[in-house]
Amino acid sequence: MSVENAVACQIPNLFRSDEYPLWAAGSPAIGAGRPDLVVVSCEPAVYALANVEMPTAQILAYLRAVGRARPKTISERIGKPVEVIIKHLEGLQEADVVSVSADVYMLCPSWRNILPEIVTIEVKVSDWRKALSQAARNRIFAHRSFIALPADVANRIRKQPVLGKLGIGVLAVGEQDEVKITREARRRKPRVWTYYYQLAHIVATHFTGASDAVCRVA
Repeated sequence: MSVENAVACQIPNLFRSDEYPLWAAGSPAIGAGRPDLVVVSCEPAVYALANVEMPTAQILAYLRAVGRARPKTISERIGKPVEVIIKHLEGLQEADVVSVSADVYMLCPSWRNILPEIVTIEVKVSDWRKALSQAARNRIFAHRSFIALPADVANRIRKQPVLGKLGIGVLAVGEQDEVKITREARRRKPRVWTYYYQLAHIVATHFTGASDAVCRVA
């Protein structure tokens, strides 16, 4: 079994959430990148985005940043025609993602944290520095970012100062495909909310609404 497949098979044990359903995917397109593995704890309400016409990630990200805005202001800020913005806002309102008062729209409170935790994992057989570079990039939308390596490599590099500086965690994959967290990742808030809500839409497209944690690797 490959290092990536070994990690994928252990996702429910490594990152299981007793409070939220768990969703995982291999190489989803998020912005300009494709993390090897993404693990998401999600509120079941995220499914509402499956029936909303995209793109809306920019709208949701903007409303999360500013709190509330009129369609004309949103149009000016993200560079889309106001008619298009109104159409998307109406769809989001119908799905209870946004609310409106006197033509001012705001993100519903539960949607500020619709994905309580996003974990990304970059997998390499030996080139840990390349994995680290990719894992550092993933921090712009992930709460925690890991690199996964064969156990001998992982144990050799897990105390590298750069890992602590960047807050990157390390997963070690043994010869029998056992996987251990040898260095925990430091949790941080996502910074690029457009990617956050883009991922929420990807999750919604595949999420079944099950109440138990599940693992879906595509």
